[in-house]
Amino acid sequence: MIGEYKDKIFRLCYANLYNKADADDLFQEVMYNVWNNIEKYRNESSLSTWVYRIAVNTALLFNKRNTRKNRIFRSKDTQELDQYTFQSDVSSTKGGEELEQLYKFIDTLKPQDKLIVTLLLEGISYEEIGEVVGISSNYVGVKINRIKSALAKLFREEQ
Repeated sequence: MIGEYKDKIFRLCYANLYNKADADDLFQEVMYNVWNNIEKYRNESSLSTWVYRIAVNTALLFNKRNTRKNRIFRSKDTQELDQYTFQSDVSSTKGGEELEQLYKFIDTLKPQDKLIVTLLLEGISYEEIGEVVGISSNYVGVKINRIKSALAKLFREEQ
């Protein structure tokens, strides 16, 4: 089970912290929580939704505990970003720069918006994103449109 979700959960951790050391710590904590709570899984949602929900809740608690570090959601360690495979059809240097810029802009979003766009980039459906975040799938669509507009505006301002 862990192997199936390992990369996706790590990317979720990394995208929300944007710092490899903290993402490693958070990833370990998420996997520990999944392992310790697997007997509580009641099949009310898909296993992936349940795992993502644990990841989100663990990340929120992790961030609260680590605010004293004043690094959460602020670190811009973009060189580490290239070590991880994110879904992209772009292979050119310019495309790589645009992808890096996209993740910088995502890092500036509100925590819930950052989570939504990260799950969207993982190919998660609106319905499952809604279950993970705790909002309706229709509202997920609304939020995604707003997020896309905000990101497009940041790209326009950058150029």
